Amino acid sequence: MIPPKAQAKGRKLKESVRRPWRARCEEDLRAFTDADSIRFWGIAHQVQGAAKPIFNYRFEHTLAAVKLGRWLCPLVDADLDVVECALWLHDCRKKLKDPLTKDTHAMDASVAVPGILKGTDFPEAKIAAVRHAIEHHVGLRLTKKLTPIETACVWDCDKLSKLGAASLIHFGCISGAFQPITTQDILVRGEAWLDLCEGIVASMNTGPGKAEAERRLAFLQTHYQQLSHEWREPMRASDLEPLQSPVP
Repeated sequence: MIPPKAQAKGRKLKESVRRPWRARCEEDLRAFTDADSIRFWGIAHQVQGAAKPIFNYRFEHTLAAVKLGRWLCPLVDADLDVVECALWLHDCRKKLKDPLTKDTHAMDASVAVPGILKGTDFPEAKIAAVRHAIEHHVGLRLTKKLTPIETACVWDCDKLSKLGAASLIHFGCISGAFQPITTQDILVRGEAWLDLCEGIVASMNTGPGKAEAERRLAFLQTHYQQLSHEWREPMRASDLEPLQSPVP
């Protein structure tokens, strides 16, 4: 029989070699989304002997949401471990436009969480909160504010990542994989997206999240106004204020 002190020492040693949970979450997400992106595009770049997708939309979107979570949590006194972990994994089993499967990605991701975090240093007592946040992140509109605050933050950050300058890069890079694309198509779809964005802004759960959503929506409105001017009426003077040249 192993003495109690030796057992305790063994447990501490085992805990000390647990993998950092952030690295494990990123690793799992990268592996799944790289493979799915290559499946979706049907082509890959060879980089140092490894196949890399043309553009991994799901990973880039998730990284943007994680960055937002790190910003938002201190402002609303939310548990950063729960929010960041949930954001890393909220889409970790979501496939790009797979017509053969029903979209159950929130529940699929929630089910995968314990296995992904096994052997890491993530606090086991917080896993249930991570799964709750993941299971409630779906949708572009809410009829009531989400609780607890961690679940609310995950929804806000997920939606904020779909607004603003980075979202234009993400949508632009992935659009051509879904269908042939033109500048006019991008403009028409962007203007339609603005209507949905207003619903997103109205549904934000947190004060800082809503303020940032309003700022990003205003940017998108200006962007598509300028694009419309350049593409539809380039000979007409723009209604937008000209950019100020830097003073030498």
